[in-house]
Amino acid sequence: MKRALIALALAAALPLSAQAAASGPSYSYVEGSYQSADFLDETFDGFALAGSYGFNEHWYGSVTYKNVDNNDLDVGLDETTVNLGWHTALSDRADFLAELGYVDLGVDAGDFGNESENGYRVAAGFRGLFTPQFEGSIKARYTDLGSDGGDGFGVGVGAIYHINPTWGITANYDHDDFDGDGMDTWGLGVRASF
Repeated sequence: MKRALIALALAAALPLSAQAAASGPSYSYVEGSYQSADFLDETFDGFALAGSYGFNEHWYGSVTYKNVDNNDLDVGLDETTVNLGWHTALSDRADFLAELGYVDLGVDAGDFGNESENGYRVAAGFRGLFTPQFEGSIKARYTDLGSDGGDGFGVGVGAIYHINPTWGITANYDHDDFDGDGMDTWGLGVRASF
């Protein structure tokens, strides 16, 4: 009798796992994270807030704000991006995506004042579920901030462990290069998908 009940419970759970895997990555979420950055041989730390909303079958919009500071230097860096993205399924568990967006980079140098440059960013990459709980992503991007701000290529790698359909723990690594100056950023956060 116990074996029959266990087999029945497992049989009932299998379609839920298959459904979670078949649904693919979610493009509607809000996220907050701790960020640490290395730039010009200095370490900065702070936070990031992000949100994305999926609409239509293949489209989504996203907004990200990052702010990191070095208190010893009295210098803060911030980045705001607003993207329009398109995705298509490569399989029931993986997507190809492409984005076009506006980016604004700012520097707050304390007594020396603030400066910001804005321009555009294009990106392409992949998102996929390795298991129903574990998701990974990779993106290559090009950012152009005009003649004053410079331009450069970057790459981003992310991972999400889905605790349940709503909540997940996120980790990310980003590398960006602007006219030879590289910046590496690591993050750890929490995401709520809907």
